[in-house]
Amino acid sequence: MIKKIIKFEHVNKKFGKNDVISDLNFSINKGEFVTVLGSSGSGKTTTLRMINGLEVPTVGDVIVNGNNVKSCNLVDLRRHIGYVVQSIGLFPHMTIAQNIAVTPNLLKWDKAKITNTIKSLLNLVGLKPEEYQNRYPVQLSGGQQQRVGVARALSTNPPIMLFDEPFSALDAITRQKLQHELKDLHKKLNDKTFFFVTHDINEALFLGDRVMVMNHGKIEQLDTPKNIVSKPATDYIKQLLSTVNQNKSLWEQFK
Repeated sequence: MIKKIIKFEHVNKKFGKNDVISDLNFSINKGEFVTVLGSSGSGKTTTLRMINGLEVPTVGDVIVNGNNVKSCNLVDLRRHIGYVVQSIGLFPHMTIAQNIAVTPNLLKWDKAKITNTIKSLLNLVGLKPEEYQNRYPVQLSGGQQQRVGVARALSTNPPIMLFDEPFSALDAITRQKLQHELKDLHKKLNDKTFFFVTHDINEALFLGDRVMVMNHGKIEQLDTPKNIVSKPATDYIKQLLSTVNQNKSLWEQFK
């Protein structure tokens, strides 16, 4: 039986008098990679932040791994959710190993378990422990820092991983490389649910098992990349897809 690990049930979110999210209804299966696509102000980041309780619905319910975000222990909830953001947020005064070990230390894991976890995660994200664990964030490139951010988010082996535009500040070559690495990582960790926010349509279509297109706080379409492209549900999605076709036409001029 497929487990619904994230559910939004008639969720509205207001900031002051403004509706940011309007009657949001969707569910995500355990192990899915769902990308959320939308322009600035579409509500995609607010939706992500409601999953780990950084925002609470004004109306409706968000159910995460069987827990209602409105009534559960948020500290405990967040310990079971990895969170990767654009700014990465590594502690500059800590080594890479110390950054990855922040939450395990708070949970009072024994030293041997923490050491093994650090080495295992650095290998998982393609950074040799003996080369990187004693460095400081300033000694790493942007792409390497983002890999460490992913490793830190995985440190307690959470069932859910949230990504808030993690690659948007990186150069195009590094960004594409990390997209491939993240897709491969999800396949290796096949029981983990990835929820990835982006404003890049190519990134959304490449990474997601399903793509959720948002506009003005509502879902325009939640479907496979193939169906999004072949059967766009709204004019807004058609406009998004036309930007891809426009770029293709531009490149054709130089062939």
